[in-house]
Amino acid sequence: MRTGISLTMALVLFGGCAYLAPRERVAGPAVDGDGAVVFTFYAPAATRVQLAGDWPENNWARGDGSAGEADIGLMSDDGNGLWTIAVHLDPGRYRYLFWVDEARWHLDPGNPEDVAGGLAGRASLLTLFRRGGRLEIR
Repeated sequence: MRTGISLTMALVLFGGCAYLAPRERVAGPAVDGDGAVVFTFYAPAATRVQLAGDWPENNWARGDGSAGEADIGLMSDDGNGLWTIAVHLDPGRYRYLFWVDEARWHLDPGNPEDVAGGLAGRASLLTLFRRGGRLEIR
């Protein structure tokens, strides 16, 4: 009985702490006023974050062709761990991931859509279409 009470107290304590801990919530991709898709990723401990996707100019962060440019999809850090990049894309379906410190692949936590494929086995999915001349995300 004591074990059950202790376990319940531990769950309440740790669950409460996790609930109160500050969290950075980042939205999924958004279209900016220039018609570019802005990708954001929160990684305060990262020193480098790249957007890798299956559109030709990115080619999973290898660039157009087989040149293997190291800075394809390199995102900018705002100094507080919020990484961003704006990319001009045509309407279509695109798979993408975030490549953190050249060591770990991450799905987009702000985008619930994902599919099989990509370099990590699954990839976030972005669907773009035009409505009234404006690029929108489905």
